[in-house]
Amino acid sequence: MIVEDSFDIDAPLDRVWPLLADIPHVASCIPGATIEEQVDPTTYRAKVTVKVGPVSVGYRATIVVLELDPATHVARFDVHGDELKGRGGVRATVTSTAADAGGRTHVTLHSDAHLSGIIVTVGGRLIESVAKKTIAQFAKNLAATL
Repeated sequence: MIVEDSFDIDAPLDRVWPLLADIPHVASCIPGATIEEQVDPTTYRAKVTVKVGPVSVGYRATIVVLELDPATHVARFDVHGDELKGRGGVRATVTSTAADAGGRTHVTLHSDAHLSGIIVTVGGRLIESVAKKTIAQFAKNLAATL
């Protein structure tokens, strides 16, 4: 499943990019996500809880930073997660790009996610709308952090 979205932050790029590049800090802006451990400079272990329709699912995830380019303001991550109850998982590549927008920052997100388990079986049709709501809340939390 491909999810693309974008949002604007009312702060200049030179303030937004360092936050987007700070993985533990930016993860705290994602609803239901917490970084539990930094394994090495590019690998993190996280716990993520997602509610889709009547189903709430917890994942233990590994996030690997594939690219973090301060010149182009591109961040790309590989995410692998398994449901805590062992019934499914998620595999995703997430790319964010930040750009100057006249004193504001425009952030574009592109996710290529592959989901399995109860969340797909029960909440399959709702997943994209939940992803969009989560991104909107992430944008609000990010702006509040700045």
